[in-house]
Amino acid sequence: MARHPDWFERLDAILDALHQADTLSWLGRLDIKAIFAVSERDSIRLLHRFGAEERGNALSLARSTLLIQLEAIRAGTTYAAFARQRQGVAQQLARARAESAARQFRVRSAAPEERRASLEDLPSTIAWRRAHPTGPARFEIQYDDGADLMWQLAEFLNAAGVNRAEFLEGTEPGDDTP
Repeated sequence: MARHPDWFERLDAILDALHQADTLSWLGRLDIKAIFAVSERDSIRLLHRFGAEERGNALSLARSTLLIQLEAIRAGTTYAAFARQRQGVAQQLARARAESAARQFRVRSAAPEERRASLEDLPSTIAWRRAHPTGPARFEIQYDDGADLMWQLAEFLNAAGVNRAEFLEGTEPGDDTP
């Protein structure tokens, strides 16, 4: 990936500042330092890069010249590549954040002494039953939000794992056929 100047990220703000500074016709080292938000050394480099001339024993650059050059940079392929790269990074970051958020959930856990290990002790918001010994089974959870749902699922899975035989007996169809 090509390295772009740090001030590319602030190009729109830089152009806005230059358009608003219509009372200045010439820009010096301190002006460039403030507008580009760079160090003093970098402001001198930028002055040279954009064709500053020596006026009164100091480097100066016509504001109009700088505006023309910055507008050309913004319209050019290098800046377009930077903008695409930045947009791609932003999209990847947004996807990564969304994936991370999807993997994260707050599981409210009971205190160790409150830990339920019995299927009979499950919260009343969890219902699992078979209406008829050979008919379909039903599993329901009433929940307030995603975290509550995850907590109740964890409680159910813990109880079903500890009491596996009881769980399987309650979920498998009965053998009442001749």
